[in-house]
Amino acid sequence: MSGNNEDVFHRTGSFRRVMPPGNDTTGVSGIAVKSANRNNSYINASYIPFFLEYTLMSEFNILSKKLLPGVYVIPAAKTPFIWYGVIFPRYGPYKNGVFRFRIHIDSNWPDCNCPKVIIETPIFHPLVNPVTGEMSIQNHFPEWKKGVSRIWHVIDHVLKCFYDIPRTKTPENPEAAELLKIDNEKYMKKCVDCVEQSQVDIYKQPNHSENNDPNYLHFDHFNEEIHGTIRRSWLQQKENDSRNQPLSWVQPGSLEPFSRPNT
Repeated sequence: MSGNNEDVFHRTGSFRRVMPPGNDTTGVSGIAVKSANRNNSYINASYIPFFLEYTLMSEFNILSKKLLPGVYVIPAAKTPFIWYGVIFPRYGPYKNGVFRFRIHIDSNWPDCNCPKVIIETPIFHPLVNPVTGEMSIQNHFPEWKKGVSRIWHVIDHVLKCFYDIPRTKTPENPEAAELLKIDNEKYMKKCVDCVEQSQVDIYKQPNHSENNDPNYLHFDHFNEEIHGTIRRSWLQQKENDSRNQPLSWVQPGSLEPFSRPNT
């Protein structure tokens, strides 16, 4: 989950062992770069793939600390330039839906344009192209600023678009934009249909070459024998936490900190 995966990219052993010898410019993730890359001219060409990979690790660590609600994200195992995610809207028109998405990061990172967001699960939304699934976020990120713009900003914006649907003059889905404008009830019905279908489609693996990765997110139906023990342990932990509420150190009616009633 985005809030609890700080060790996803952790490497074992000496860092020097993974450095490519000589003029090899192919990194551990298969990232091929040109030695004349002017954006990284201050770095030895052999180290550029590692520089790119570790800056993206930093981006993921920042995302992990943000604890964005209702979203699960993990980078691909084969390349740091693709991240997989699932959004679980907790309210709004898409409540109870389960929507897969991919983030595509340009190989010129961090000197690049805004990452692309592909919503894999079919969705009726003004900003999502009904054919390609790409979500239009360029209006929100007209310029990607190195060191200022962050990938977690992109994910946070995508998440908000599921709750507060923006109105735009250049929609990716004109039908959805028009329906949202003139017939909100019918639009909401379309959203409900998307939610119900997403609950079925989540158990299917979309047939895309980018998804042929060990870190691609898979879902299974609940099986008591497999998942029951873990579920009960979570519920028990939640119950224990609710019982062990910390005592207040401020006596009711008093403004004195750390005060307790006289017993």
